[in-house]
Amino acid sequence: MKALDKYFMWVATALDMIGGWLVLPAITILVMIDVVLRYVFNSPFIWTLEFSEWSLLLVFLFALPECTRVDGHVRMDLVTNLMTDRWRGIFSLAYFAVGFWIFYLLGRHEWDEFWFDYGFNRVTEFLELPVWVHSFAILTTSVLMGILFLIRAIERLLLIISGVEPGEVENQ
Repeated sequence: MKALDKYFMWVATALDMIGGWLVLPAITILVMIDVVLRYVFNSPFIWTLEFSEWSLLLVFLFALPECTRVDGHVRMDLVTNLMTDRWRGIFSLAYFAVGFWIFYLLGRHEWDEFWFDYGFNRVTEFLELPVWVHSFAILTTSVLMGILFLIRAIERLLLIISGVEPGEVENQ
């Protein structure tokens, strides 16, 4: 389990770094250039909005596994801080189950979309990017997130069964 968790930690961190250090600055630079071209020379790029939309989706998809891995999801701390450690663990299991289910449904939908887009060779309007790449990115992220949620759920379940609190494991 540790080797699998270590592998997915590496993948999640690498994707997060690509999104944060390459894709996001590329969007920023391109939008700044486009603004100058639009308002100074009255000649903007026609494809900048399309590129930005796709790139922002990539930033989100690339950051999602790392956010989940480091437990950075949005949660109701006012409620969870009032719970005992055992109930907090059960609450986390419910969170992992719901997260897994959502990404299973999303992945199942994107599987069909991927084959449809690929079969009809659909492309975007301006850049003529293959639309199946978009579906494949969402499908890949859904699979990765499903695996991460399963790993986290198994780890949490083992901690609950053994009676060891998560903080005790980190301190050892």
